Amino acid sequence: MKQISFFAGCILLSTIAIAQAKSVQGIAEYQKSKLPAAVIELPYAPSTIEAAVDEHFSKKGQKPANAKDYKVFRNVDLGGSDRYDAYLKVERKSRKEKEAAVVYMVVTKPNELITAKSGSDQAGVSEARNFLDKLVPDVEEYQLKLDIAAQEEVIRKAEKKYTSLLNDSTDLSKKKLQLEEKITENSQSLQSQQAELEKERQALEAIRQRKKGEK
Repeated sequence: MKQISFFAGCILLSTIAIAQAKSVQGIAEYQKSKLPAAVIELPYAPSTIEAAVDEHFSKKGQKPANAKDYKVFRNVDLGGSDRYDAYLKVERKSRKEKEAAVVYMVVTKPNELITAKSGSDQAGVSEARNFLDKLVPDVEEYQLKLDIAAQEEVIRKAEKKYTSLLNDSTDLSKKKLQLEEKITENSQSLQSQQAELEKERQALEAIRQRKKGEK
């Protein structure tokens, strides 16, 4: 019961964290340059968030390129009237918080070098923040799929073990029945042999008595 309460509490806390997750305008570093960025904290592992982002853009036929610590999605629609190259970096929030991450998103005009972007260039930050806010349900759904798959695997292993134990039980029951039959046969044979032994002893005694009579 305590375990159920614990897991229910974890789910509740995660739900609250998701409900409170909102992007802010912040700063991201790229090759020691500090650039304006959309930033959001999420209660999920970096690998989960990155996979959810990849899946989101993959549905639109877009694949990422790598640029230093960032993934780059070229010429994407972030929900506004303009298109951008989106640079995303996902970092673990801290060493202790493995299941929490910070997402940074820097945008440039299509095919513009990110190194040419100035620290005062705010273009696209609002759209990037809006995109990250709308991405939250996608990440939540992706994590849910992982949780379902993990639980299905737990059930699969439990079913496999149950089937194995059931087969063992059937085999043991058969062996028990066979052993009980052998014990019964052995008991009958023992009784029969005991009677035969007693008969032969009596025969020996009769022979000895004949010998005494002859004297």
